[in-house]
Amino acid sequence: MTVSSSVRPAVPDRGGPRARVAPWLTLAWSAVAVALGLGWWSGVLPRGVPEGESFGSLFSGQGLGVASGAMAVCGLAGLVCSVLLLRRGGAGGRVAEVGAWLMAVAVLTVFVDGSLLALLGYTMIVPVAGWFVPGLPSAYVSAILEPTALTLLFCAVGVVLWAVAALVHRGVVRDACQRCGREEDWTPGEERRVRARALRVGRWAVGVGVVLALLYPALRFLWLFGVMLDFGEQETRRMLTDSSMLFTGLALGAAGAVGAVLMLGLVQRWGVRFPRWMVGLAGRRVPVALAVAPASLVAVALVAMGRSTLVQLMTAMEGSTPVTEPVHATVFLSMGAWGVALGVATAAYAVRRRAECGECERGLPEADPVRTPVAG
Repeated sequence: MTVSSSVRPAVPDRGGPRARVAPWLTLAWSAVAVALGLGWWSGVLPRGVPEGESFGSLFSGQGLGVASGAMAVCGLAGLVCSVLLLRRGGAGGRVAEVGAWLMAVAVLTVFVDGSLLALLGYTMIVPVAGWFVPGLPSAYVSAILEPTALTLLFCAVGVVLWAVAALVHRGVVRDACQRCGREEDWTPGEERRVRARALRVGRWAVGVGVVLALLYPALRFLWLFGVMLDFGEQETRRMLTDSSMLFTGLALGAAGAVGAVLMLGLVQRWGVRFPRWMVGLAGRRVPVALAVAPASLVAVALVAMGRSTLVQLMTAMEGSTPVTEPVHATVFLSMGAWGVALGVATAAYAVRRRAECGECERGLPEADPVRTPVAG
């Protein structure tokens, strides 16, 4: 039911159950972080951050005390911030919201590195490439079960949880609906303007993101023509004769191209309704979480890859690797910007997909992106 601007139902009580789920999750995450730090330090748990050389990790070559201390301190800070977020009626105020955002940024920049994007990339290609590359499935399973990989995933989820907690807290402070985030002065005209603005911003973000997303596939697809930029002649010859390595590189490039295509769905009709060729799902509504959850995780991984490349360039004192060479360095650094663009596009998609709220009864029916009205 669409509610006119003159009839505004009461907003649910501030600080109710829905608004308290997010801070409880961050509280649990923080408690686990403290336990991890203490577990690493005491030897009860295997170290969950790289000990030796690892691409872009801030803990490469650092002692156990540095890694365990950093994780424990991060967890303690998270506990304090979560308690502020849990204060009834948003009494934590601006401090709690800023603290949640700082936690998200800190976890992303300190604990998440480029290895996360590699894990996600191999997750995409193993179901196909595993049939053609001997040993790839077993190597992938072993890698994903490593303590360092599990810590990466834990921290990536933490980044998303802290960002969500900050947004939820802002809604509580503003007396917004706990379910949809709409405020008491909502009007249909404003809803249309917000959707139109989100669509414009989303299109720009997707446009930038798709261009950047195609850089990596282009780098790998050149291998089909025997061109391997930033590799020496001898190494190029060796890689071209190694069918497993060649297939894996091309598969990762294809995964990047698929990512670019999927990003288009954030502003296309088939991102709202399943396309006709999807038998059994054609025409049905695409669940918002089905697009937002994986896109958010990939955005975190991309930003982490850009940060890791920067760290690698600043700390590579001895010798060089393809990543520190001009072309590869440019492509991998650009992934940070791609991640930001994907994050903006995902947020715009989520805002645009908000339909009528069953709790506060505000909102308008969902509209296809190509038909979203520009003004109210």
